[in-house]
Amino acid sequence: MRILHVVTLVDDSSSYGGPLTVAVNQCRELRRRGHDARILAGWSGRATPPDELEGVPAHLFPVRGVVPGMRFSGLFSPALVAWLRRNARTCDVGHLHFARDLVPLSAGAVLRRAGVPFLTQTHGMVVPDARPHIRALDRALTLRLLRDAAVRFVLTDAEEAALDTLLGTPGMTQRLPNGVELPDVASVPQKPLDVLFMARLHPRKRVMDFALAAEALIAEGHDATFSIVGSDDGDLPHVVQFLAARPELRGRLRYEGPLPHTEALERLGRAGVFVLPSVDEPFPMTLLEALARGVPSVCTNSCGIAGDLSSARAATVIRPGAVEVAAAVRRLLADPAERARLSRTGRELASFRFTPASIADDLLAAYGRRAVAST
Repeated sequence: MRILHVVTLVDDSSSYGGPLTVAVNQCRELRRRGHDARILAGWSGRATPPDELEGVPAHLFPVRGVVPGMRFSGLFSPALVAWLRRNARTCDVGHLHFARDLVPLSAGAVLRRAGVPFLTQTHGMVVPDARPHIRALDRALTLRLLRDAAVRFVLTDAEEAALDTLLGTPGMTQRLPNGVELPDVASVPQKPLDVLFMARLHPRKRVMDFALAAEALIAEGHDATFSIVGSDDGDLPHVVQFLAARPELRGRLRYEGPLPHTEALERLGRAGVFVLPSVDEPFPMTLLEALARGVPSVCTNSCGIAGDLSSARAATVIRPGAVEVAAAVRRLLADPAERARLSRTGRELASFRFTPASIADDLLAAYGRRAVAST
């Protein structure tokens, strides 16, 4: 089959985060099985758009903001739409990594008009929203595309319930977890141990909980560094202000900026502890990548995979908050045996619960049974 995955944005700093990583991982595994899986996305970078992403062919077109005040949602690419109009019928199926963003919304409309079956994967990004402009967008585009999808992939029970509420009726949904490739060996952390936050600096990610916990642990004299990696999505000014007001933290707590995905994976592998203090996180790819690399990890109990992690004792699961983050990291810094255990159990869980091969099995079954068969 020829399968086209549509993602809102590719740029130099992986600012669109998990959905793009998911799309690349899915396409890589599908291509290993002989299918022509490729990515169509908007592009915002300093150089010429690449023609592949980690080995996956990519068709990337410049985007520009056409809706003031909307970061990703307001990006649009006339060139992307024109390319898809010319090439839609060469595809057997479209896979929309779907949000209320103009790129997947416009791509879905083109696929529908061309009679190409498509599936949606919402990554927890589409929930009921009472704001007037969102309700207008839903009436015009979002709901129709979701209803016309051959399959709607969801991550969690909560996401399925949100879509049912939005659409007004239970529909064709299918659970599809995220998958992650397992390196041959666990990573070796740098010394002294580095405690890492790696995510978009969005308020939901709670980077300031990490910063406050780091300040407390540094004051206690722990022999560790604390690092923040990620693109700004609202909270960077708070981080900058926090660091500027505390010169005594210089060299111990630092903001390293955003990184492209391949460099982010290498940086993740040097961490001694990974911390994701975010709330209502559906299915965090960076956390899965940390587990796969054997990095002892901390997340909150509102994370969509917290139950799996707790049952397998594969990560430290806490309530949200800076005090709770500090307590969890404090215990791990003081207990190398527990860090080694989490490294082992995290990799074990990733190796059988979140494998790209099992995800591809589900994808191909859905493509073949429900999508291609509908043409």
